[in-house]
Amino acid sequence: MKLFSKRQWIAATVIASTLLVKALGSTATASQPPIATIQRLSAGDRACYVELRDDSGQTSTEFANFEICEQPLVGKRVRLTYESGNILAEACQGNPDCGQSETVMLITQAEVLAPVNAPTTTIQSLADGNYRYWSGTSNQSIVSDETLLANGGTVFRFRKQGNNVSGVFSYVDGEAICVQGQVNGNTISGIAVQTLQGASVLSAGESFASFGPSATLSVRRGRKISRQVVRYDSALLNLAGLNRINAGSVLPPLGCI
Repeated sequence: MKLFSKRQWIAATVIASTLLVKALGSTATASQPPIATIQRLSAGDRACYVELRDDSGQTSTEFANFEICEQPLVGKRVRLTYESGNILAEACQGNPDCGQSETVMLITQAEVLAPVNAPTTTIQSLADGNYRYWSGTSNQSIVSDETLLANGGTVFRFRKQGNNVSGVFSYVDGEAICVQGQVNGNTISGIAVQTLQGASVLSAGESFASFGPSATLSVRRGRKISRQVVRYDSALLNLAGLNRINAGSVLPPLGCI
């Protein structure tokens, strides 16, 4: 077994340290994100290394005070404060006794923010207008159609006027149904109408049946209006588990009948 000499070991250590510093970057830039989601925290010899993803999807790694690495911030969307500070110089190669330092921009504070699509109010307390709610979550302020298709789930696109709500509940890239009724808290009670060639009645009696695999919408008292229209005289749509996203470009219906 061949052993490294002391000189070879020092050289290898210097190379590894240099590569790490190049990968992380050692100077502040104008592109340091003020708001981002923390992907990873790593305490190094010189500082706490913070891997970030901003709202546009760009990633970067920034220096931070060591205290940042001690906080439960991974996966959190945060507002960042940067200040000039001194860290161990790169030339010290991790030796804290070398006596050299360099000035960089450090993250000194990370204020945890609520997810941009986190529900802060009930559906009933929303102002009149058009809205869209999704069963998924995202740290982006705008959720694109591509994101919806990639993640799936259920979506409710609706119009609210007072306590009157009308909209389309659908599975992403799947079946859809119009829901119209009165909102109480996060629950809408009223009717539902599905227009689909070959649509079948899920429940004609007094027992509720789920519309699809999700338990978000339940329907009953259904009957065929035509070969492609099924009407349910009783429907319950519970939006408590859905998150508000951007309203999108498609307008919700004025009503279902």
